[in-house]
Amino acid sequence: MVKALTFLTSTAAAVLFSFSVQATTLDDAAIMAIFDQANMADITTARLGLKKAQAPEVRALARMVLTDHEAVQQMGRDLAKKQGIVALPPDGDTSLTAQAEAYARLQAKSGGEFDRAYLAHEVAFHQGVIDAIKESLLPAIADPEFKALVTKVLPGFEHHLAETKKVAAHLGMN
Repeated sequence: MVKALTFLTSTAAAVLFSFSVQATTLDDAAIMAIFDQANMADITTARLGLKKAQAPEVRALARMVLTDHEAVQQMGRDLAKKQGIVALPPDGDTSLTAQAEAYARLQAKSGGEFDRAYLAHEVAFHQGVIDAIKESLLPAIADPEFKALVTKVLPGFEHHLAETKKVAAHLGMN
């Protein structure tokens, strides 16, 4: 589990921090793209969790994550439309490739092995998102409404992290 968690942590970090390779070029358009992609990545992974998870607690977690991230993604898209922010990924963004690789690794697993890998991925992913929001994204957002939205949803990411850790502990997978 430690080896898998370390690998998935580096994968999640690669997904998130590939967005901010050039932190000096982060503007609201780039951050909106990062925000949208982070939500899409977890929506996609949660759908896989619903499909493949063995433990009912893991399926319930995936359902919660899916529902929450779909709502947050829509809030971001609605705000972008309202504010005229066109989401444009930063130069050199490799997040889609990294997400596809993480998804393929999860998809190749089944049963309890999938559950363990999924939980490890979710812990790493949410920790990476939380760190990116606090350290890079929030300080760089110029639009006050966009900053307020990201600030508002940050506790949701923290809740997902706590719930994932709780499910892993309950199942003896931490």
